[in-house]
Amino acid sequence: MLDLIHSIQLDTNLKQKVIDLAQKDKVKILSLAQKCSSGNFTCLKYQSDLMRLAVILKCAETTYNKYQQLGIDDTVFFDTLDDVRIWCENNDNKGLKNYNWIKNHIHFELFKIGRLQYQLFTCNNRLLKYDLLPFDYGEKVIYIHIPQGEKLVYCDCVNSLKSAVSFFNRYFPDYEYKYFFCESWLLYSENWQFMEQSSNILQFSSLFDIRYSTDNDFQAIERIFKKRQFNKKNYKEDTALQRSAKAHLLKGGKLGIGIGVIEKESL
Repeated sequence: MLDLIHSIQLDTNLKQKVIDLAQKDKVKILSLAQKCSSGNFTCLKYQSDLMRLAVILKCAETTYNKYQQLGIDDTVFFDTLDDVRIWCENNDNKGLKNYNWIKNHIHFELFKIGRLQYQLFTCNNRLLKYDLLPFDYGEKVIYIHIPQGEKLVYCDCVNSLKSAVSFFNRYFPDYEYKYFFCESWLLYSENWQFMEQSSNILQFSSLFDIRYSTDNDFQAIERIFKKRQFNKKNYKEDTALQRSAKAHLLKGGKLGIGIGVIEKESL
């Protein structure tokens, strides 16, 4: 039961709690894991964060088998599954709250390759401005995500992108796509107004053809300051990014999201 738990760098106390729960509720965990593996993740909605974590770890055993069947290196699997640790830490190591995100990993649709994560994604978001994008609604792309916890070094991102092309060509040869796609506050068009030109964030954004930006600042506020403040003067100034972003906001500047693409053939 939960064979992979010792290979994931969970908090020691949290790991023991999951092991204890697995011994006590083995049948329930197995039943919920079978539902999730069949695509029914709604069964976790009213479960505790600890139970959600136990079920996801059980589901991961099936996902691991898929990696082995295709011959994908264990490093990719455990780097990908490290998101479980990150989201548990974001939840004060009480267990897993954000299971709706981790289900992408379990479904064998999202992979961490070097610095970045890549998701097999069909563009079904009707809110995107497709007249400004080089692909249409319903078209397949590779969605780029930027996991937290590591510096966003330009050369690491370039190496990750090149490795991703090779990865999908080798293991998903029938998946036809022309573009990598990203929606992120890191790509917002006004970031240059409060960041040094040499900043990792601006260097990262230079990899993309930024098609347009929106002033939805929810993601930026969450990632920079953790929580929104009614009075901008109350935002923290613990980091250089917080200080510069706060000063930018106090001067009437904005934060938002940029939508960018990278053509596969350019890599």
